[in-house]
Amino acid sequence: MKALFILFLVCLQTEILPQETGLKLYGIKSGIIEYSFAGNRIGKGTLYFTDYGTKSAMFTDVVENGEKRKGWVVTFDDYQYMWDPDRPQGGIKMKNPAMSSINEASKGDIESFAEATYSKMGFTRAPDEIFLGKSCKSMKGKMGKVLTWNGILMLLDMKVMSSVTHQEATSIKTDIPVDAKYFVIPKNVTFSEMPGF
Repeated sequence: MKALFILFLVCLQTEILPQETGLKLYGIKSGIIEYSFAGNRIGKGTLYFTDYGTKSAMFTDVVENGEKRKGWVVTFDDYQYMWDPDRPQGGIKMKNPAMSSINEASKGDIESFAEATYSKMGFTRAPDEIFLGKSCKSMKGKMGKVLTWNGILMLLDMKVMSSVTHQEATSIKTDIPVDAKYFVIPKNVTFSEMPGF
């Protein structure tokens, strides 16, 4: 349950969609966002994205349940690839069947889809909040709070049963060149295909 919930958060954060749809997932063409994590996972992460978010790579370096974990989540086209550079045999590749649902349910409006998704989890729209100098959309509920700016996750405070997740942006660089090396799928990693959810 906890693993599926974390995977769900990753998918919301990286917004898996194919480039050929022409959709813009973020209101910003490219950027590098640094994050800090607290709660059950402690550490930091960096999100690299280009093409308005249709191509993204998230690197995390965290400690969870006393165990150090590093990992990459790279998304482009129809697929998402997840792997730990220290465990080359444990990569996961998955296709997201929710892509058509996103387009049909929101008519291409990604922020509306995200808002509807959080609403199903018991969150409701709250007044905008300023975070890191940006005016962010806010969603609040019994489980916590989410702040987004131009479709980009800025703050996530959530508690599900005994799982506590806190993720916040600490640095934002936008509309800058992002090196293509961050989106390369390593050849030395073995990927097992996981059914979509």
